[in-house]
Amino acid sequence: MATPAHTLYTPSSPPIQVAIAHHDPYVATGIASLLRCSTDFAVRPSSVEDADVLVTDYATGILRATQPSSRRGRTPAAVLVVTDQERSWQIRRAVDAGVRGYLLQDCSTDELLDAARSVAAGRRYLSRSVADRLLDTLVQAILTARELEVLQLIARGLGNKDIGRLLGIGEGTVKTHVKAILSKLGEPTRTGAIAEATRRGLLADEVRAHGINSLAA
Repeated sequence: MATPAHTLYTPSSPPIQVAIAHHDPYVATGIASLLRCSTDFAVRPSSVEDADVLVTDYATGILRATQPSSRRGRTPAAVLVVTDQERSWQIRRAVDAGVRGYLLQDCSTDELLDAARSVAAGRRYLSRSVADRLLDTLVQAILTARELEVLQLIARGLGNKDIGRLLGIGEGTVKTHVKAILSKLGEPTRTGAIAEATRRGLLADEVRAHGINSLAA
């Protein structure tokens, strides 16, 4: 469900200032070349401070989107991610972090130009394949707040009795929550649930590592 952008830029319109901060120099060069084919854009590869749009790789995009802006009185550059990271939880993580546009590296030139125009105008842009993957995360069964708490403690290697004591609920109630968690994640075991929760981005890295080590011990 790509968001179309057909903003008309006249010769008197100032060009959109684009900075590129992509870890892959070949991808960065290709993006710059494509953007320079349009008079709508002025590409400043490393001048982030004056940019309207910042085109990045996945990790840099999340970092930039979550950093406080140093541009006093000015709207921060809209982050447009161009990446090969295509899993639904990765896309969801980026969008939740504040990334305005998300494209896969095999996107067309038109998609790239439309995406840059859209995010510069304050809109979001997701290519169709990205939007489809994001929608997949919305139709999955959602864990309740309590189930997420139980899941975090499972990932830390705690048993039902300890989880119940920490949360102030009975062991039987914990078992009910664990059963619901396994059902919603589509996994028959706690180890499988941790793996699936990790794939969906539901667990912090330090919690995940602790849980895997605990269950493997």
